[in-house]
Amino acid sequence: MDSYDFFHEDEPSTGRKTKNTQGASTMLENFLSMGKKAILIAIAGFALFITAMSSFYTVGGSEYAVERTPGGDLVGIIEPGIHLKVPFVSTVHFYDQFQTISYIDEGGDSKGTMKRISFADTYMGYIGGTIRFQLSANPDLLVDMHKAYLNESNLLTSGLKPVAKQLLTYTANQITGENYMQGGQNEYQIRVEDQGNNGLYITKRVKVKVKKNASNVGLKDQNPKDRAQRDSYVYVTKRQVDATGEFLRQALPTTQYGMKVVQVTIDDFQPEKKLKDFINRKKDQIAKRQGLIEEQENERQSAITAELKGTRERVQAKQEQLKLKDSAVISAQKKVELEQKEADLQVVRKQKELDIAKANEGIQKANAVAAKYQANAIKAKGLAEADVKKAMYAAVRKDILQLETDKSIAIAKYKALESGKVQIKMPTTIMNSGNGSGGSVQELTNLHILDKLK
Repeated sequence: MDSYDFFHEDEPSTGRKTKNTQGASTMLENFLSMGKKAILIAIAGFALFITAMSSFYTVGGSEYAVERTPGGDLVGIIEPGIHLKVPFVSTVHFYDQFQTISYIDEGGDSKGTMKRISFADTYMGYIGGTIRFQLSANPDLLVDMHKAYLNESNLLTSGLKPVAKQLLTYTANQITGENYMQGGQNEYQIRVEDQGNNGLYITKRVKVKVKKNASNVGLKDQNPKDRAQRDSYVYVTKRQVDATGEFLRQALPTTQYGMKVVQVTIDDFQPEKKLKDFINRKKDQIAKRQGLIEEQENERQSAITAELKGTRERVQAKQEQLKLKDSAVISAQKKVELEQKEADLQVVRKQKELDIAKANEGIQKANAVAAKYQANAIKAKGLAEADVKKAMYAAVRKDILQLETDKSIAIAKYKALESGKVQIKMPTTIMNSGNGSGGSVQELTNLHILDKLK
C-alpha cells in the first residue's frame, strides 16, 4: 500500500480503494484521539503542579512573612521553614528581617546620595553612612506594619528612608558643627541610635551665658590659668525634661511598629567651606596660643629653676656645716651607744649565768630527792625479799632439806662417773694409823670413799 492509493479514486479498482481509505481514516482518528488525551493529561498535570506549588511557601532564616488568609485575616510569620496556604486564594508578602538605609559618596565634586545636615551653630555639611533597622519579631506588630506599608518596597521608601533622614538631620540640630569637627562624631552617632530606638528628643533653642578668657598676654607675672574671664552669650539646643528629670521624647513610626536601630555607621563627613575654614583658623589660633603659653611657661620655669638652684646651693652649704658638726655628735653618741650596748650585754650574760645556776640547783635538789627515794625503794625491796626468804626457810624442815641436798649431790656424782669425765682409782696402799678412832678397812670401800669426797 502506498500513499498514492489513498488519494486517487479514479484508478481502476478491484476493491482496494474502499478498504485502504477506511484503514487510513481509522488510524487518523485513533491518532487524534490519543493526542487529545495526552494534551488533557499534560494540562491536568500542569494545573496540579501549579496548585501544589501554590499550596505552600518558604520563609528564610533572615526574613519574615505576612499571609492574608481566605477570610481576609492577616497572620505574621516569623518562624523560618515551609508553611502551608490555600492555593490561589492566600497571598504572602515577604520582608527582610534587617533593612539598611545607605548614604554614600559617589566621588568627585558631587555629593551623591550623602545627606545634607545643618548643625545648631548654622554650619552645615554632607554626611555618609548607613542606618540598619531590625523588624519586630512580634507577629502582631509585624501585621500592623504591613497594614501601614503593604509591602517591602513601600516600607523602604515611605517608612525607613524618611525616618533615617529625620534621625540624621534632627540629631545634627542638637550639636554644633564645631563640636562635631572636634571629636563629637561618637556623640552624634550614639544619639542617632538612641533616638532611633526610644524616640526623638524634644528640644528648645535657648540663650546661655558662658565664661570666656579675656586677653591679658601683656601681664608679665600673670599665670595663664588665672587669666581674667568675661561673660559671653551663645545659643544652644537644649533637651527638655519632665518633672521627674526624664528627657521628653517624640515617638517615631518605626518605634510604633517595634522596629529597632541596631547599627549606625558614619563613613564620611564633608563640611562646608565656611566650617572647614573656621576649624582651620581655630586650630591655628589654638596652636599659636599654645605656643605662647608654652613659651611663657618655659620662662617661668626657668626663673623658678634659677631660684631653686640658688636655694639648693645655700642649703647644700648649710648642710655641709651641719654635716661636720653632726658627725662629731654622731660619733660620740655612737660610742656611748656601743658602751651601753656592751653593758647591757654583760647584764644579759650575768642574768643568763644566774638563771643557769638556779636551774642547776633545782636539778641537783631534784636528783637528791630522787636518789633518796631510790635508796628507800631498794631498801624496802631488799627487806621484802629477805622476809620472803626467811619465811621460805622457816617453812622448810631441815632434815628433809638435808636429805634433798644429799640426794642431789649423789645424783650429780653418779652422773659424772657414768659420763667418764671423772675417774676414781683405788689406792694401792692404805695406811691406817690406828689412832683408836674406830676406823676399819671396810670404811675404805667404794661407797665410803665416795662419801669422803663430798
